Order: sequence, then C-alpha cells, then structure tokens
Amino acid sequence: MNQSMISAASSMNGIQHKLDIVADNMANLNTNGYKRKSATFADVLTNVRQHDKDYRQPGRATPMGYTLGYGSYLTALSRDFTQGALKQTGVSTDFALEGNALFELELDNGQSAWIREGAFHYTIDPNTKEKVLVTAQGDKVLDKDGAEIRIGLDQEIQVNDKGQVFATKNGLTIVPNPIATLKVVKPISPELLIQTENNYYVMAPNTNRNAVVEDLDLTQNQAVHVRQGMIEQSNVSLIDEMNDLIQAQRAYQMSARALTSGDAMWGLANNLRA
Repeated sequence: MNQSMISAASSMNGIQHKLDIVADNMANLNTNGYKRKSATFADVLTNVRQHDKDYRQPGRATPMGYTLGYGSYLTALSRDFTQGALKQTGVSTDFALEGNALFELELDNGQSAWIREGAFHYTIDPNTKEKVLVTAQGDKVLDKDGAEIRIGLDQEIQVNDKGQVFATKNGLTIVPNPIATLKVVKPISPELLIQTENNYYVMAPNTNRNAVVEDLDLTQNQAVHVRQGMIEQSNVSLIDEMNDLIQAQRAYQMSARALTSGDAMWGLANNLRA
C-alpha cells in the first residue's frame, strides 16, 4: 500500500509538470517567435521482485519475478525550434528568420542574448542624432561585427535575405554597399539556452558560447534567410496542446484515484489493528 501511494504521488508530481508546460504553450499561442516546449519523463526507480516458489506452476510461460516501479519524474525540458508561420506586416523594422537561427542582441549589462522574434524599432541616440535599431525592450540589435546598427534620422533600412542592411532615403539606396549585416547565430545546443520573460534566450550559467551557438554567414548559408516586413508566429499547435492536456488530465485523475485507494486501504489496515 505504501508503495502504491508513493508511486501515485510521484506520478502526480510529474504529470503536474506536464500540465504546467502545456498551459505555458497554450498561453503563448499568439506570442510571436515563441517556440513550443516539451518534456521528457523517466521512471523514478524500477526493480524486480522475486515471486514465491509456489508461483512456479506447470505450463507457466512467463519468467518468475515482477517489476515494481515508483512513478515517473521530469528528466529534461526541451524546445521545438521548427519553423513557425510567417505573417506579413509591411513594417520595415520587422524581420523574420526562415531556418534554424536566432538574432543576436546586446543587453544593458553587456551580456549577449538571442531572440527569434524580429519585431524591432528605432531609438534616437541623443548624442549623435542617429537612429539605432533595438528590440521592444530597448536592447541593441547587433551586426556581424558586434556593433550597433545606425542610420541617419532621415534614412530607412532595407535588408535582403542574407541579412545585409542598406541605408535608403526616399526609397533610394544611398550607397551600393551594405552598411551592416545582421548578426545571426545557429543554436547547436538548445538545451543550454534559457528563455527569459522577454522571449529572449541567454546562456545557462558556466557554459561556453561556442558550445551553445554558432555564428552564421548567411552569404554562404543557403538554409537560413531573413525576411523583411514579416514576423514569425508561434509554432504551437492548439490541437496538439489540447490533445496533450486531455491525456495529462486523465493520467492525473488515475494517479489521484490510486492515491485515494491506497489511503483507504491504509485506513482499513489501521482499523483492523485497533
């Protein structure tokens, strides 16, 4: 009875993690650039108990012994970086990525961060009177050399699918050469990326950048493209999440009933002792 209650309680704890993940995915269904989270579970502890010798009967086909488990637990939390649908916005500072890549940013503390959502805008540098490309939170969008992307007050930017940035005025390119190139990286170890409240990704503590992301040269990479005037939507499927939610709820109900049954059996045993 004690083992059944331990197994049920352990399973309920793991299923609660699953429900939390599904709820988070559903809450971010309309969050631009959001990547679906998924969980991996494993048995807490499994061992083989031996049967009494009386169980060895003529004609028995199965081996002696039985497996005893103690429920499941959350082993890993991963993100699905598959492509989300692209939405046309027509805004010149909106960018979407096609392929497995992230835009690189610089936070106020100098730390690097990455983002999939390219809903950028301009802020004015009061010292130089230039427009600087930043995120909605005001963090700087970097070029491939780690510098800010700046243009004049009367200028706009035009970006090709290789991430090359051109300064324009009245719809005409000012100079033929790009003034910058968006810095784009490929996540090679997504499990080492931690998502923050701003839909940013930062490195896990005590990790090496080279083990987490790889700098991309889009002029040489045919798998990743930048799309100006577009935003990537969430890759969460409401149908899949509803299916996972129903399964998790049913599993939680079954574990709760097992826990209640174990408690009732303990009550009967205590009454017999009395």
